[in-house]
Amino acid sequence: MNPKIKDILIRTASGAVMLAVMLTAILWSTWSFAALLVAITAGVTWEHLRLSEHCGAQPQKLMAMAMAVLVVVPFALVHTVVGDVEWWILLMTFFIMIATLAVLFVELFRASETPIQNVGATLLPLFQVALPIGMLALLPAIGEGYNAWRVVAFFSIIWANDVFAFLVGITLGRHRLCERISPKKSWEGFFGGIVAAMGVALLAAHLLGENMYVWAGLGLISALAAVAGDLIESMFKRAAGVKDSGAIMPGHGGWFDRFDAVLTAAPVAIIYLIIFMHNL
Repeated sequence: MNPKIKDILIRTASGAVMLAVMLTAILWSTWSFAALLVAITAGVTWEHLRLSEHCGAQPQKLMAMAMAVLVVVPFALVHTVVGDVEWWILLMTFFIMIATLAVLFVELFRASETPIQNVGATLLPLFQVALPIGMLALLPAIGEGYNAWRVVAFFSIIWANDVFAFLVGITLGRHRLCERISPKKSWEGFFGGIVAAMGVALLAAHLLGENMYVWAGLGLISALAAVAGDLIESMFKRAAGVKDSGAIMPGHGGWFDRFDAVLTAAPVAIIYLIIFMHNL
């Protein structure tokens, strides 16, 4: 079999499995959605820590994993267990402060020659991974009622941007977007992805019965943030000297590879929707 065709088949099969798992987890119940968010957080955090090790840091891996999970769980279960979002946000702020001090305290006794790099590598996943993924748990409750299909719509926007940026880029791409970090990305693909994301956002607004203008804006800012997230991960991988962050998904790389765009798009999208669709 032609290697390219084989690669496409592998990517398609693993992508279909991932899609089925995610749809089931998002729509089944708030508990399955919470489990999905915890799994994504743990997977991306672990790969994030491995990349930092490739760059010479010695992160406190167990501490970082524990902090990431402990941050995302309350957000993921907030509507199931408590329902008071403001109280949980205050609790998370307090927890992050204590966790930061704990990491600094532990580093005192490690006798490492790179304490600044170690602390940074330990704490960065907390802010870059756990908090953005946790904020996704708030998405179904923004606006009227609780609607898990908003999460499906958000992921569809991100994936449409990614797919069409790739397709337009390989067919029409001539001008490099950020050659120093990601040589294959083009301005043509960039704009193709944005158009696709806005189109999917408008379709989602129609199907969900929500404001078309608000969702068009959501598609635009989510696509812009997604591109930034993709470039950020590419920057990290280039510094670490690796092609993929992991190998958990055949043909797609690792957790970080698959959800890098979500990490930057999620907080931007949540804040945008809270402003334009009223508070939780």
